[in-house]
Amino acid sequence: QEAVYSREDRERFPRVNNQVISSVVIFYVFFAIVCWASFGDAVQTALTASLPQGILSTAVQIAYSIAVVFTFPLQAFPALEVVTNRRNSKGKSEETESTRLYKRNITASIIVCCLGFLAVLAIDYLGNVVSLLGSLVGIPIALIYPPLIHNKLVKDSSRSTRMMNYCLSIVGVFAAGAASYTTLSSWGEGAEG
Repeated sequence: QEAVYSREDRERFPRVNNQVISSVVIFYVFFAIVCWASFGDAVQTALTASLPQGILSTAVQIAYSIAVVFTFPLQAFPALEVVTNRRNSKGKSEETESTRLYKRNITASIIVCCLGFLAVLAIDYLGNVVSLLGSLVGIPIALIYPPLIHNKLVKDSSRSTRMMNYCLSIVGVFAAGAASYTTLSSWGEGAEG
């Protein structure tokens, strides 16, 4: 909201937004081309595994591992909050705060252990896991939910805009289904270990 607080900011926002999005896309394309030119077609899903052997690559891998370990709580927090709050809302209202906290921590610990177990099982299939997450989470976030939310929020949009939004959501559903099917049908071919 603060980005478009004044009238001048509201008028400049579309241009600034386009410049930022274009800059990010250009950076990603440049980064991808440089990585492909550096490593060729033999790049593994985890880019750090494609680095040449040596002390520098080992340091990068250790630093990346530390970053993943310490950012996992930040990544998992929203989902854990939803699950634990949902679970606590079904509990007895006369529970004490310490009992609720104890149950919340047990639930969160079980979820984290299950995620760790899944990570161990799927370690050789990282590319497939990333692809499946992209098809089941990324495509809906990009193609399905935004048009539906737009229809919900902008009640006075034209009929053609509403229909285009529904069509885009349907395309997103088919894309998510096709990408998921492709990933699952070729799961055995994607082992990297």
